Amino acid sequence: MKPLWVLDTNIVVSALLTPEGACAALFEHMRMGRFAMAWTPAIAREYSEVLQRPKFGWGQSLAANFLAQLPVDALVSPAPAPELPDRNDEPFLAAALATPDRVLVTGNIKDYPPARRAGVKIITAREALELLAG
Repeated sequence: MKPLWVLDTNIVVSALLTPEGACAALFEHMRMGRFAMAWTPAIAREYSEVLQRPKFGWGQSLAANFLAQLPVDALVSPAPAPELPDRNDEPFLAAALATPDRVLVTGNIKDYPPARRAGVKIITAREALELLAG
């Protein structure tokens, strides 16, 4: 069974902004079937809102296309999660808690204080690539 990981919104945005970067490489591994991206309706809403921000200039069609590619079999029911300093990060932790692997990939590790991770492994895109290569 392939790993089921949660990707923070900043990983998605970074993959789109920097096609040669670690986040884009992570998405390539996902396309190759090396892991699946777990998500919840709250995460899908967050992805949609951020991808449609005018500062990126991507518009509604990119967001809709991205959301249409979220795998139905990777939809998870969020588990209760500890409160985080930024409440907007909680859906990602809640989703990771609901996966067998309990991995959340983010570019902002500090947003998930160690005392509040509830056993979830918080890693960067580079660390995720190392795990996939290992």
